[in-house]
Amino acid sequence: MEKKTLYAIIAVVIVLIVIIAAAAVMLQQKPTTTTSPSPSPSPTPSPTAPTVSASVTTQLGTTNSPITFTASVTGTVSKVTWYFGDGSSATGTVVNHSYAYPGKYLIYVNASGSGGYADNLANMLYITISPSTPSNSTLESEMAQPSMAFNTTYEPNAPILSQGQQSAFLESFLQPPSATNWTVGYYVINYGDGSNSTITPVIYNKTSGSYSTNLAMHTFKNTGFYIINFTVVTYNQAPFMKYLVVNNNTQTEYIPSSYYSQVMSGQHVALSELFTVYVASSGQKAGILKASGNIPSPGVINVAEVVPGGPYSFDPAIDYETVGAEIIDNVYETLIQYNASSTSQLIPIVATKVPTMQNGLISPNGLNYTFYVRSGLKFANGDPLTAWDVYTSIVRTLLFMDNPSNPGWILGQDLLPDGGWGTNTYQNITAAMTVNNATDSITFHLLKPDPAFLEYVADPLGAGIVDYNWLVQHGAGITFTPQGFSAYVNEGNPSDYNTYVRDNAMGSGPYMIQTYLVGQSIILAPNPNYTPIPGIPGYNKAPTDKVYIQWVKDPETALLMMKSGQSDITEGLPPTYYPTVQSLQSQGKVSIYSFPSLSIFFWVFNWNINISVLHTAIGTNYNLPSHYFANPYVRAAFADAFNYTNYMNNLVGNAIYHADFGFHYVGIIPKGMPGYVSQQWLAAHGATIPQFNLTEAKKLMMESGYYNTTVNIPIIVTAGDPTDFAAAGMLGQNLSQIDPNIHITPVYVTWASLIGWLAAPLQNPLTINMLGWAPDFPYPSDYVNAMYLENGTYPGAYGWNYTNLMTWGYTQEAQEWENMTKLIHAAESTSNETLALQDFDLAEVIAVNLNLYIYTEQTNQFWFYAPYLHGVQYEENPLYGGGGDTLYFYLTKG
Repeated sequence: MEKKTLYAIIAVVIVLIVIIAAAAVMLQQKPTTTTSPSPSPSPTPSPTAPTVSASVTTQLGTTNSPITFTASVTGTVSKVTWYFGDGSSATGTVVNHSYAYPGKYLIYVNASGSGGYADNLANMLYITISPSTPSNSTLESEMAQPSMAFNTTYEPNAPILSQGQQSAFLESFLQPPSATNWTVGYYVINYGDGSNSTITPVIYNKTSGSYSTNLAMHTFKNTGFYIINFTVVTYNQAPFMKYLVVNNNTQTEYIPSSYYSQVMSGQHVALSELFTVYVASSGQKAGILKASGNIPSPGVINVAEVVPGGPYSFDPAIDYETVGAEIIDNVYETLIQYNASSTSQLIPIVATKVPTMQNGLISPNGLNYTFYVRSGLKFANGDPLTAWDVYTSIVRTLLFMDNPSNPGWILGQDLLPDGGWGTNTYQNITAAMTVNNATDSITFHLLKPDPAFLEYVADPLGAGIVDYNWLVQHGAGITFTPQGFSAYVNEGNPSDYNTYVRDNAMGSGPYMIQTYLVGQSIILAPNPNYTPIPGIPGYNKAPTDKVYIQWVKDPETALLMMKSGQSDITEGLPPTYYPTVQSLQSQGKVSIYSFPSLSIFFWVFNWNINISVLHTAIGTNYNLPSHYFANPYVRAAFADAFNYTNYMNNLVGNAIYHADFGFHYVGIIPKGMPGYVSQQWLAAHGATIPQFNLTEAKKLMMESGYYNTTVNIPIIVTAGDPTDFAAAGMLGQNLSQIDPNIHITPVYVTWASLIGWLAAPLQNPLTINMLGWAPDFPYPSDYVNAMYLENGTYPGAYGWNYTNLMTWGYTQEAQEWENMTKLIHAAESTSNETLALQDFDLAEVIAVNLNLYIYTEQTNQFWFYAPYLHGVQYEENPLYGGGGDTLYFYLTKG
């Protein structure tokens, strides 16, 4: 029988009894003068009242890492005593302390002497300790990091509770365990005041894949410090299946608390976090130390993002999604970059200059681009950054581009024959770039002139510069031979990824990864070797704030973290929470920033569903023909069964909340991008615009040949997205009206799981699912090529290609597909932008008629920031913010 306990459950009662002893001061008489004349002795100075304040080297640390605490004292002081909030104490003006358990701790210090007593009760330090990165990956897959948020009425943004008043504690966790048969069993909380621990079963919803939170209520009767111990227990469910309480009506299940002892005797992980609170009496002065302007947790930007499952990777050569991209954007640098919120002005970052024909760094024929590397640049580990690192980083990106879910196509479209699809060979890649180690420069050799090439080089996804020595040290070095390149291509496939490189980073950007708990949380620390660039906002100084990002599984936790001041930035809240955020804004607690974005969302169809993986990964009750959505009439019927007006007004909430969250669109080129055309233009040029019409939808299903065919289809939605979960249910109800044999079930999956399936096209079990696109660069090819071309990001992942259509008997659709492809290639091959945009737009007409997507919403970006965060104006760039990514080095706290 195996028992795993990462952090033991502890119940600690801390009672701090401060005994103020009034020391009797003996007044010493002046001695009688018996001799003459000699100097009088100096009088003994009178004791003065002490003062004490506290400071700390960091307000964001990790377990088992020492932190230095310093007391600044004045007056007559003989003893300084520290209480660290975890049950331990120390004496001295400067002390070091390490925490064994993650959590949030109040730091209390007092000073005493012959002049009296002083403490920092009104200005206590409040620090966060996050878990260290586990060395055991198996254990990491079996645990769930606790997350507890609470509201306090005594003092905003502080863990100060009122004596005799009920307080609310929201029990939750960041992400569930990923190991087979493992699940979340219990929430356990002990308040440290002598009351019994409370054990609450966690309820699992089999339909939505979600876990319950628990709102615990408690009243502290006495004043003082208390350590609240909150524990999340995960366990191997296999031996306990017969003990589960199952409700088939609600599709829920849980293990009763009566089996707690048995669970704790079996395979389990009990992960605890400690929270120090102070219970104050009415009128008592108690609070936390804040920076000027009443700012909590100075030096730490706390972020709560509703992203169940967290990011996919931090490797610029394979990550192609917005959650991991946010970390890449802050950790890695590129040769050039956009200047703050501009989408047109590029600035040199690693390069000394932005190439132009005028400065001679672009050849007269527009085919050769040369970049010189700035001297003195270093990676976070101290390694020098050279042109060789630039070269090897791009080589890796191009080698990995065979996988359509990787970003290599962006650079490959100009550097390799046929865009690099199947042509990313040793000969072609080495011919595409020349590195000169003597001059520390690299030259790219384009196969066609492309003014947008500089924009491709500015994208950290694919062009982020990785320390090559670090790659070699961790088994990801490249053998520079034809055979070596061929072998390295395989490392771009999910089953062959170098997991260390996937989950770590070594860049030269403003930040570095301090600790990462896979899928749960990450700490970004300022890179000590970052080299600022004078005169460029954001890049002209090294950051001083740490960033603590928690990827929470549900909006309720994120909202309470915002309300209680435990998060400075909150991302991913659905529109239903907008009125609450507006109320917080009216109280001066939150600032709401809104601006147009180029981000679009849509339902995407899988033409080649792997039914076997569908049954094992999502559910054995789901069945449909594997090529069901290759049928153009089926896709058209689904598109006409979607109620676009209801979606925007009531589910997204424009009408309900009187806000402009976005608008319905048709065609993949977003409004604001060159080449955008309206629905009216598309209709005038032959496109049939999808409209909510159940009569037409039924007619199309009958034409498809699948009418009256029983299908059970899971519609996949990213966990934490209740808006589109509801939209999937709405679509299912509409489809059942036109054909009662169509059974639709909305199903949540984590973001990381969804991206993983896209990275393995032949193993893709998705049927129809919600996805989106945020821009890499401001030109239509970013959208059209990735989402319409045969080997594009989504077509490649979902089996869309001419050969499949012909094989499955859809010859007319195959011809239309081929015509669309020719138009896109024609747009890409001309240097005349006007002609190119015309071809892109005509390709849009065909794509709309093929109903490749159900187009839902182009969003306006909404950011919820604490009012004391500054520098947000530099971030309002749709090429980054449109995907929800925050460039933390632009921000200052306070």
